[in-house]
Amino acid sequence: MTDSLKNIYVVLHNIHSASKTIETAQVVYGLGYSNFIVSKAEGSAAQAGVPDANRLALKMKKNFMVLPDLKDVLEVIGIENPLLITSPVLIKERLDLDQLSERAKSGERIAILLSGSTSSFSRKEMDLGECRSLDAVVDIGPAGTAAIILYALSVKN
Repeated sequence: MTDSLKNIYVVLHNIHSASKTIETAQVVYGLGYSNFIVSKAEGSAAQAGVPDANRLALKMKKNFMVLPDLKDVLEVIGIENPLLITSPVLIKERLDLDQLSERAKSGERIAILLSGSTSSFSRKEMDLGECRSLDAVVDIGPAGTAAIILYALSVKN
């Protein structure tokens, strides 16, 4: 992995599913990225998904954090303008992977926020950064979204 990709933080927010949590962690770490953060984990995600993702991170010598909310995430990693990937049904502005790749190459720290909830992000959360969506018909979930974005970035960098 290039040095520029070490500055990419994948954040899974508002997650209730243990399987979505571990699947997203597998995508992030499996594609060679080092930084995975879970915020606002509840239910089975908190009880089973977070421990499994943590175990995977330790096994692969990667970074894993669990924080209570998005504001805490942004404060801890020092990012002011995160990229929120929302449902294509909610946001018509599509993600420009070439532009994201250039930002990564510049050494900028980038937070890619994925919603673990079917209702996506709240309006208040969406106001925290730049909202974009994949060019898809429907929301494909956090693991699928992470796979597309991270693979495209690794190929371009």
